[in-house]
Amino acid sequence: MMKIVIVDPVSSGASLAEAFRERGAETFHVYQPGLEAAFAADPAPGGKLLRTGFDETLTALRRYGPDAVLAGSEVGVALADALAAALGLPHNAVGLAPARRDKFAMAQALGRAGVPHAATAAVAGEGELGTALSRFVHYPVVVKPAASAGSDGLAICDTEAQVYEAVRGLLGRANLLGRRNDVVLLQEYLAGPHYILDTVSVAGRHVVSDVLTVRFDEVEGRPIQRHKTLKVSLDPQDHAVVTYGLQCLDALGVSEGAAHTEIRLTDAGPRLIEVNCRLMGPILPSDPYLAALGHSQATLWADAVLKRAPFDELAARPYAPGRQFAVVFLRAKGPGTVRAMPGLDMIRRLATFHSFAKLPSVGTEIKDPLLTTGTAGLAYFVGTDALAVLADVDHVHALEDSGLLYDMRGPADGAQGQRHELLMPSIAR
Repeated sequence: MMKIVIVDPVSSGASLAEAFRERGAETFHVYQPGLEAAFAADPAPGGKLLRTGFDETLTALRRYGPDAVLAGSEVGVALADALAAALGLPHNAVGLAPARRDKFAMAQALGRAGVPHAATAAVAGEGELGTALSRFVHYPVVVKPAASAGSDGLAICDTEAQVYEAVRGLLGRANLLGRRNDVVLLQEYLAGPHYILDTVSVAGRHVVSDVLTVRFDEVEGRPIQRHKTLKVSLDPQDHAVVTYGLQCLDALGVSEGAAHTEIRLTDAGPRLIEVNCRLMGPILPSDPYLAALGHSQATLWADAVLKRAPFDELAARPYAPGRQFAVVFLRAKGPGTVRAMPGLDMIRRLATFHSFAKLPSVGTEIKDPLLTTGTAGLAYFVGTDALAVLADVDHVHALEDSGLLYDMRGPADGAQGQRHELLMPSIAR
């Protein structure tokens, strides 16, 4: 039985652990400080460890004797690679580790490799902003933490004053990963279709799991991810995006494991937004992905590590998913506490609806409905007709935008129940 260590198996890492267990492998879970609640709740049949220090963790893993050490979430990326390298197990290039976590170092690594990239500057204080802004030819300018996730702190700024305001709001504050924003990134705004490239790599060979396009809406100066749609075939522009994405992986020393790469196809060609050296998040249930693709990124990674035939079979054939697929990041109309979820049954009745994941419970507080961390749940759609899938996705957005998905208790707590009763029939199918 192969022994697999997964570092911080929260978010989509839970699906990775499940994929290994379904294939008969044993998983041992390492948690870092700050994830004590997840550590306590994890039954971890193969064992678990709450990290106290690198050397102590390394000693414990040497006793365990793992065959691989993998990142189970964004926060586990750096430690997983460091432990794998120290244990002599497959890992990504050690010297490029900072470039795989810090977005400014990422841009610098692309430049050294001759890969086109967005103009990028890093500032550690407000006094550096004048010099940094002089590098940008035009607005808008994107402001974001140097290392975070889920659109946390992301702002699209149309003026110098907005840049200063956004930077002040980030510097010195904790981000979504629980780390202090000591450095904030300024980046050229990239206009054009937004792609996601999910891959699994073994010994430098990159295998494409899925290619998706993303719909973003700008709300309060922040780009909000509404849904992702699978590309079931690739045209020449799509192929150019995929080729560019794989060049980015090489430039960042990615040779092992999963990667979630975001790219914009601009008028000047593909440009990287970021590479995340872990599974797509915030959750990765196998069922809807297998229904459309025959695999999920998590099952593909497990098959790769375990040297199972499905990975080699996928690597040997052209990219051609069998069915259309979409996932909607459900959104509450505003912040507040979920009082009821009247829109869920309406979604369940849609022809291409497949399943929900990570739905909130009644009583859940949603503090920031603009984060793309799945706080309000996700809805999956699978079908043979792409237009039917997109029509159902549009129905979901109509529910969200009308405030009919969730009945929220918050500052505008009026006669919402009556509003649902009057308006829901007009949107139902």
